Amino acid sequence: MLRSIALFLLSVFLILPLTLRAQTAAVTPTSASMTLNLIPIDTRFSTLEGITYTQSGDEVRSYQDFHSIFDPLNDFETERLIDHSRSVYITSKLVESAALIGAVVGVVGLLTSSSNQTPWWITAAGGGVLFDIGTLFGADAQTSKFNAVQRYNGFAYGREQILPQASADEKSLLPVAQPSVIVTPGVNAK
Repeated sequence: MLRSIALFLLSVFLILPLTLRAQTAAVTPTSASMTLNLIPIDTRFSTLEGITYTQSGDEVRSYQDFHSIFDPLNDFETERLIDHSRSVYITSKLVESAALIGAVVGVVGLLTSSSNQTPWWITAAGGGVLFDIGTLFGADAQTSKFNAVQRYNGFAYGREQILPQASADEKSLLPVAQPSVIVTPGVNAK
């Protein structure tokens, strides 16, 4: 009985995709978001597909698509988040590829070697651990992408304001004092 309940729950959570829509408040766009012609991005979560993004019925998949949507906004934070997501995603794929190679080499070594299988177990386990590390990088990439989309949607609904661009020269951020001429008493100028 307990086994059949466990199989039922497993099939419900793994086989049937649960689709959840991100809740968006019924906010009318402000004049600033209307002048930029910002269209909100819909976020959907499915157990099989993960998070998907659509805008006006078209699915937004690549980072170039996100950049083309975010560029008219000219917001430093949104660009920073999507660039961070892209670089961490590439890192996750590289780490996962190395992990897959390590795991395959370890498993093949275990299957073909009859003596001293300890190094092959270490290689296979190392590949599995490295794959987990790669998925952690992938989760960070998805989080940054989601945060960039939420920030963009805040602009589209008129709840956010654009941050100023980051200064290219840090010295320009320092306060500048006017030079003053001080006469030192007791010093005779000749």
